[in-house]
Amino acid sequence: MQYRRFNQCVAVLAMASGLWSGAWAQDRQHASTRLSDAEATAPMRDVPASSQPVTWYQLYDVGALSGGSSVFYNWDQTGGVFTPSSFNSSGQLAGSGLLLSKKNLAGSYLWSSGNLHHLPSLPHANKFKDGGSNALGLNDHGLAIGISANDQFSSFAGFPFYHAVSWTHGKIADLGDFGGNASWAEYVNDSGLIVGFAYNNTPDQYSFYGTQFHAAAWQNGQIQDLGTLGGSDSEAWTVNSSGQVIGNSFTNNQPGPPFNQPQEDAFVWQNGQMTDLGNLGGGFSTPSAINRGGDITVISFDASNQHFQSFLWSNGTQYPLPTLGGDFVEASTLNDWDLITGASSDAGDTNFQAALWIPWAGVSLSLGTVDGDSGSFGLGVNNSGVIVGGSGSITLSGAPAYAHAFVWQNGQIQDLNTLVDGTSSLTLNVAYAVNDHGEIAGLGTNSSGETHAFVLIPQSYSRSLRYPTAADSPAAPGSSIKMASPMQRGMRGGR
Repeated sequence: MQYRRFNQCVAVLAMASGLWSGAWAQDRQHASTRLSDAEATAPMRDVPASSQPVTWYQLYDVGALSGGSSVFYNWDQTGGVFTPSSFNSSGQLAGSGLLLSKKNLAGSYLWSSGNLHHLPSLPHANKFKDGGSNALGLNDHGLAIGISANDQFSSFAGFPFYHAVSWTHGKIADLGDFGGNASWAEYVNDSGLIVGFAYNNTPDQYSFYGTQFHAAAWQNGQIQDLGTLGGSDSEAWTVNSSGQVIGNSFTNNQPGPPFNQPQEDAFVWQNGQMTDLGNLGGGFSTPSAINRGGDITVISFDASNQHFQSFLWSNGTQYPLPTLGGDFVEASTLNDWDLITGASSDAGDTNFQAALWIPWAGVSLSLGTVDGDSGSFGLGVNNSGVIVGGSGSITLSGAPAYAHAFVWQNGQIQDLNTLVDGTSSLTLNVAYAVNDHGEIAGLGTNSSGETHAFVLIPQSYSRSLRYPTAADSPAAPGSSIKMASPMQRGMRGGR
């Protein structure tokens, strides 16, 4: 990293963690370099508590459509391959909720200024079980993207075909495919560039729908095939403001470990060129996030194909992230200053513990857990170094059971349930995203056991519009939300 970049970032680091020390000030040149081999294997350090004032929040229950529950697309539910994009800088949230639980039928919503707006699906989307639509992404201009079923059903998959869609001013548009009757929109940047994947009509044994799928980009009504790294299939996950697209792709067509499928590597695509980001010796790697400067966090199996770890990819070089003493490291996301959050397993590989890594400063920290919990996971970080996530029972042997949403700032972890001003309508189980205004989005449980999305707005941050306040119904003490296990499978388009 450049010397100037260290000077810009050190104030953010000091504010976020209270870690300023004379040694850093005296040795900036060393701290501005990447991790050495010794630093990469150094033990994690505990974070000293800070005496900074507590941030209090106003809670807004997003509510639900007719089916009683609401969620939004998040990194943790994808098996460790995606950064939240459905919560924007204006505090708007896009997601989905059950319309009819008997048919597992979902509908999409946009929550804005305290109001829940039902977004339409494509015609006949509700014809089949598992149909409907799901809003997956939202940019700062309010353009929402996602998927919707239509009137077609795949006998091969035993599942409806889904198409990539966008919503503008409440109106839905079908984004099309490569001739294979299905596509998926994952992310949209503020320039309106949408990325995801689309199916063609070439038979493929690894595909969910039975034909090949390729990373795709949509803009101004046109779809572009981004290609692959040499294998049959690829997917795009997200794109930054410079148009750098990240995703993963098969590199060949020979099955192998760890998923009995071809070698699958993370990639970055820019200006027509797809670059392999490599791996840590195993048969699978996938990106989890990219920042404005093009630095990328990647999760990869090691050479044993038994343990997954993580690295920061920057300008063609991999910088492995240290562990908490165990064999597993999962980087969730990073901010524009390369502050990375996620989790690492403990020395016994029993529990995951939320962590912060700052490779250019040689820093790696355990964030701890909410009192009484055995594990935690960092899931979002903003450019002020505020980290959010979930605390609860988070082990290697099962799906994470989040009990307490947390915020980590000023060097300490705090249960968000204790920072809500007034009576809470929800038990806040997990926080997935925090924007640069400090607004937080996550999932909670109401007194009926239903999952609801929520938004927290710091009392110190005043918007011109005052949202309707949350309901005063009692929370559900001791509730938890279970999510998909990290790294549960490879590409979503595959079988």
